Amino acid sequence: MNAKRTPLIVGLALALLFAALQVVFIVREGEAAVVTRLGRPERTLTEAGLYTRIPWPIQRIHRFDARLHTLQGAFEETLTADGKNVLVALYCGWRIADPVLFLERLGTVQQAEISLDGLMRTHKNAALGKIAFAQLVNVEASALKHDEIEQRVFEAIRPEALRRYGIEVAFVGIRQLGLPESIAQSVFERMRAERQEIAERYRSEGEGEAVRIRARAESERDQLLARADAEARRLRAEGEAEAAAHYQVFAQDPELALFLRKLDALRDTIGDQATLVLSADTEPFDLLLAPAAPAAAQPPAPERKR
Repeated sequence: MNAKRTPLIVGLALALLFAALQVVFIVREGEAAVVTRLGRPERTLTEAGLYTRIPWPIQRIHRFDARLHTLQGAFEETLTADGKNVLVALYCGWRIADPVLFLERLGTVQQAEISLDGLMRTHKNAALGKIAFAQLVNVEASALKHDEIEQRVFEAIRPEALRRYGIEVAFVGIRQLGLPESIAQSVFERMRAERQEIAERYRSEGEGEAVRIRARAESERDQLLARADAEARRLRAEGEAEAAAHYQVFAQDPELALFLRKLDALRDTIGDQATLVLSADTEPFDLLLAPAAPAAAQPPAPERKR
């Protein structure tokens, strides 16, 4: 008897489980679900949990991945403001913000990426059409406008994607940048010419700075020489004035001046242990002779008597 009931119990349990699955469903973390009644959206579920429904075909559950998606745009040619061809590819991050609108307009992630790629391509071309080629490819980082391009595309695509498809665009960036082979060589030549021009400008500025430094150094040298010459003239004038004072003393006593000059000549001529053979009458060596004694006074001659 028990053996006959076992299949019945199992079958009943399976039937109950199947019935439960028709009226109960689970929304997982990171999912968004739209419940439709006879094809019309009835409610949106964005919180994870267990929910009930009316079995199909009355109600149907549409599930979407509500996490952040990344879309890589096509790598294709476009024109800059000055008519130059460039190859640019963008990328963007997006998520489903309005599940009902997303279901009505797109329905699947694949269709969303196709539509979003076309939208991104349109605004990319518009943004690059306002940028010169030199602002996109340049050896000077300060001249590049990559951030401005990304910001322009982001500001243009974000409200439109949300309004048309229920998609929130989180960010936009330049994924790849290239040049067509037909213009790559000319671009490289132009870049080399620009680098050469920059090098020449730096050399010219360096030479100008060197000239200014040399002129400043020569000016300082001339000022130092002028001050030194003025100081020398001042000292020379003081020395001449001092000498003139001494000359006045010598003019008052010529014999003393001659005597001092002879002493100076002797000091300069005769060193330690010097031996000279000269006439004693030769000046200034006459000073070495002992001075002659004064002649003795002669008594007066006696007067003759007359």
